[in-house]
Amino acid sequence: MALFDHFKKKGKNISSKTETASSSGLVDFHPFDTDLAPRVMEFVQEYQNRIPKQKLCGRDEFIALLSGIAALRKTPGIPGPDQISFTTLPRCASTEDEASCRAHLEQVFCITDQNSLLDFCQQEILCHQQYMDFVAFWEGRPPFELEKLNKQALEFFKTSRDFSAQFYHIIGHRGYLAWDISECVGHLRNGYACGLISRDDFDDLTEHWLGQTRIFDNWVDFAASLICGELYWDFRHGTELPELHKGLDLYLKLVSILLDSDTAWGSGMWYVPS
Repeated sequence: MALFDHFKKKGKNISSKTETASSSGLVDFHPFDTDLAPRVMEFVQEYQNRIPKQKLCGRDEFIALLSGIAALRKTPGIPGPDQISFTTLPRCASTEDEASCRAHLEQVFCITDQNSLLDFCQQEILCHQQYMDFVAFWEGRPPFELEKLNKQALEFFKTSRDFSAQFYHIIGHRGYLAWDISECVGHLRNGYACGLISRDDFDDLTEHWLGQTRIFDNWVDFAASLICGELYWDFRHGTELPELHKGLDLYLKLVSILLDSDTAWGSGMWYVPS
């Protein structure tokens, strides 16, 4: 709980830069003032002024684009964006590369097969449902009774909720969904690349995430949700200021690479599930 104590001691539970509950009609809405949200908003506004015209693309191209952040990470054994395009689903070129990729997945994420890959995504990545629980409280339709939580769980929930509140007027109900999509599809991409999962399984597992993209209108919407989700993920794992700003610096850079590239998100390529 040290992280939460840090924010409480700094008096960061009321934001002067974010719309307050009294003016928005939200309930129990107390955003942290970390100066993160204004930076994200500035980034979004910059790119909203130059959103490219949408161009329809194929399913495989879109899945590859959804995992653009994973492509920039250059996982061992998997061809990087300097070798293949952002719209291509990569495969390891040799058995040696497959072994290198599998060793990386096992050592870093404890992923050794399809089940452990899915368990990792479920237990370590997903954040959006937590955000939607916060939204339900802010909008006056709580999904459960806070009084039933023990003291530690209640403190954890309220602090996580108040940290997330600073992003509500940027991402709305899109929440942290792009973070979930980007990370899960990215890990599925890596599992497929090294043969850890079959192509049929890859297609089945990514179909869910394709459907989830309907909430986004363009890559700028997606980028904003992804960045806010990454900040929340870092926060939930104990990252404090100013390290949160350093994480934001990194993800603004990564997302800018994709949005500025006419072969990646800057192309305007988009897929509409049938």
